Amino acid sequence: MKAPAALALLALFGFADAPCEEHATRLDTVIVNGADADTGYRASEASTATRVESGVLETPYSVGTVSGEALRDSQVYRLEDTAMFMSGVQQSTGQSGLNTELIIRGFATGGAAYLNGVLDNQRFQVRDLALVERVEILKGHSSVLYGSGAPGGTVNYVSKKPQADSRSRLSFSSGSFGFNRLVADSTGTVDGNTDLLYRVIAVGQLSDTFRKNVPNDRATLAPSLTWQYSDRGSLTNELEYSFEDQPFRFDNVFTQGRVVFDRSYVDPRAKSARHHWRITNALSQQLAEDWSLHLTSQYFHTEREDLLFGFFTLVDENTLSGYYRDIHDHSDQHSLRGEVHGDLSLPIGRHHLILGMERNLIDDRLNSQRRIGGFTLNIFNPVFDHPVPATTRLDRDTESLEYGYYLYDKVDVADLWHFHAGVRYSSFKIEQILNDVGNEATGQDAYTYNAGLSFTPADFFAPYFGYSNSFQPNQGVDRNNALLPPKRGDLYEAGIKSSLFDRRLGLSAAVFRLSQSNLPARDPADPDFQVASGEIVSRGFEMDVAGQVTDNFQVVGNYTLMKAEFTHDPALKGNALHSVPAHSGALWAKYRFDTPLLGGRLETGGGMVFVGSRQGDDANSFTVPGYIRPDIFANYRWQDVGLQLKVENLLDKRYVSTSVFDDTVVQGNRRAVYGIVSVQY
Repeated sequence: MKAPAALALLALFGFADAPCEEHATRLDTVIVNGADADTGYRASEASTATRVESGVLETPYSVGTVSGEALRDSQVYRLEDTAMFMSGVQQSTGQSGLNTELIIRGFATGGAAYLNGVLDNQRFQVRDLALVERVEILKGHSSVLYGSGAPGGTVNYVSKKPQADSRSRLSFSSGSFGFNRLVADSTGTVDGNTDLLYRVIAVGQLSDTFRKNVPNDRATLAPSLTWQYSDRGSLTNELEYSFEDQPFRFDNVFTQGRVVFDRSYVDPRAKSARHHWRITNALSQQLAEDWSLHLTSQYFHTEREDLLFGFFTLVDENTLSGYYRDIHDHSDQHSLRGEVHGDLSLPIGRHHLILGMERNLIDDRLNSQRRIGGFTLNIFNPVFDHPVPATTRLDRDTESLEYGYYLYDKVDVADLWHFHAGVRYSSFKIEQILNDVGNEATGQDAYTYNAGLSFTPADFFAPYFGYSNSFQPNQGVDRNNALLPPKRGDLYEAGIKSSLFDRRLGLSAAVFRLSQSNLPARDPADPDFQVASGEIVSRGFEMDVAGQVTDNFQVVGNYTLMKAEFTHDPALKGNALHSVPAHSGALWAKYRFDTPLLGGRLETGGGMVFVGSRQGDDANSFTVPGYIRPDIFANYRWQDVGLQLKVENLLDKRYVSTSVFDDTVVQGNRRAVYGIVSVQY
């Protein structure tokens, strides 16, 4: 399916013009979704840390929220661009654009994310934020509740759900680099029946990027239906189809003592076509007054045709070596999560229990032809006049299966003490066939734990302490086709949270120590294989503020002081981890004018992102300079019509958003101007 054809889907999208219905009393379909109400820039509740709705003050972990209002005002289109809204979070490479990824407290998420608390697609899907109500990030991965994962944190997309209030919204965006985007969103009741709610979201996008030969075309169609079959239960069904055309971008390089900006090393013959299908079913059933059952099944199928054709390995200070790989990839992912939630009143306090089971199966079949080297390109004057090279076979079939069984308990004692603790047993099995040679990893079973304590002597102040550990099997193999040993992580965190100005403004500060061993890294002798690189320890201080200063003025601000270094690696011991600045921070604010302007209302705002200098690679062979990037926006609404103007990177600063090696230096977004027109009815 071509992107222009996908855009035509929007012409078939009909908006319901039914009258608004009264809200029906409904059991939440998926507990981790949380409230649907818009909370401005600050969320007073979050569920990702505990899988039940908990007040921020009662949660003994750092969990941040990028609200729907912040997503709309900033008009960000990728997960990486939300990093500015939270301390301790940085942009990452995301497989040179094929995936989305964050660096949280020094550790890359590796593309792992969750959708409504269930494992999201792990096969190169860039989730469209038009489908997302908000993004919650738990800093410090909880293997008890989410199984295997990188220790830095857990990213959870909370999707937009069907609503009883019938409404529709159509928006069109146009801007720099040929950017054109159409989004249609309609929700309401089916034939006025408040027990049957629907939502349909459709997205079409045609765009180039500031990187030559790297388009960014996409289309998404996502219908969903919620059936409140009784006053004690509900069932939600979601379907999604997504198409993406964004080739592997072969990032910039560092050579001759500087970063070479504004160059593309992507051959014009490179191409990409990724098709993703999703089916999700979520059941919530009240079993008794204080007990409920929650079941979610999720299935993804991905078909991927990627031609990686470009240059990224330095031959000398003026020359890059070529890379060619023709990939045909088919992947199936099945996830199942079941939980029983219960409340118990015991002499030592009120217990909120979760007894859960999780199963994740990923079966990927990749066939490819590749060629490394044998043709070169001038770094400063790239000319793509080389023939298609001869190739050799590289096929890889991987099946990974994870089972998890867990118990989590939140104990509230006299509304003052809130104790959280959990334990999980996980079993893993990984089978891999590389060019007809099989390898199997079993016996990677693990027990993981977490615990935390929050003290709320007042309703606006809470000190806390939290601990969690993580476990993650390595799926990469070395040049001998042996799976790397599993990774282990530990987090210790202490902090203070407060809620001021009648709970309109939230403040938090935390110190932490986070470690993980057996991290994978690219094998310098063959970039298609990996090696384990020892242990890394990250230590830091974080501070966040979010909410309303006055009725008309909202703000989000953060600051991070962090140090991440290798502690046991024989070759890298004492080196700083790549792309982790010692100092970073951001400030984003919005002001709403009370005085009407031409019969409408005006909001203006913007932000400033600061990232300090960082090491460009783990060998600390070069340093990436820091940067300050300003963005501005203005919103104007007249009745049901909205107009928005956004300018990203106002001064057109050349900067590095992240870096891994001297041949993998990601240039940050160039200055871009976007205009958005929306109609809601």
